[in-house]
Amino acid sequence: MQTRACAVVALLVLSASLALARDPSRLAPAGAPSSGDVAPAGEPGEKLEVKGVVYAADGRTPVANASLYVYQTDASGHYRPDDAMGNRNPRLMLLLRSDAAGRYSFRTIRPGSYPGTRVPQHIHYEVAAPGHATRIFEIVFEQDPLVTDEIRAQAAQPGSVYSIRKIEPGSGGVGQVTQDVVLGR
Repeated sequence: MQTRACAVVALLVLSASLALARDPSRLAPAGAPSSGDVAPAGEPGEKLEVKGVVYAADGRTPVANASLYVYQTDASGHYRPDDAMGNRNPRLMLLLRSDAAGRYSFRTIRPGSYPGTRVPQHIHYEVAAPGHATRIFEIVFEQDPLVTDEIRAQAAQPGSVYSIRKIEPGSGGVGQVTQDVVLGR
């Protein structure tokens, strides 16, 4: 069952990759900020701050002005209050550009798992920059009991569709997540 769920995630990531290539609305406009809010003030859920650096394929050279499209479900696991599981028009989303040092950050809430499934909580990432291969993946959380050994094994592979991140305690009860992104060649 978990193998089938992992295959579904891989197909969704491939589909998102093809959609990004066809849909320029998923690219951040020139001059987009490097920081912002995915979840509006007052959104129910555990508060998170996610930050990181976008790097070139060598894993050391920061990439300035990379486009980041991040999106997720709300705390109840829905992309929109009225959504069916196939709805990929998320309410909680953000377009960013990395700063001159490749840095980005956003504030959000911990997403919910899709209702009635064993899919881990996750935040989708689509990161693109001229001269680099687009990187599409999702963060899943170390503390989520739905993260299986199979997902952990896949996350250990280069270019995986999964990145397992630990939520660290932060000031004011806001969880802190670090997610660096290494783009392909």
